[in-house]
Amino acid sequence: MVREFFYGGDRFRATVHGRPGKEEIFIVQVLEDDEEGAEISLDRFEDPGNDPGAPLESVLTMLVDRMRGEQGLPATPVGEAFRWSEGRVLARVHSGIQH
Repeated sequence: MVREFFYGGDRFRATVHGRPGKEEIFIVQVLEDDEEGAEISLDRFEDPGNDPGAPLESVLTMLVDRMRGEQGLPATPVGEAFRWSEGRVLARVHSGIQH
């Protein structure tokens, strides 16, 4: 899945593939004029701290907060909730289950 979301007043693009709870996730901050900014990735399959039951949205916000800290970007403002960008599903891929 490639889908945009908003969090902390910024727009991001998430590329997610794999089984739920074991996905490989790439996040890119989308700047003005659709330029790409900061990025971060996580392989939940190999991450020893992964909670496979954690919702994808929680993992995405955790990654954005980590990226902001690691790259010296401003922290997420309090109360700036996560929301998917409606109508901006850029690509859908299979669920990872082979039939």
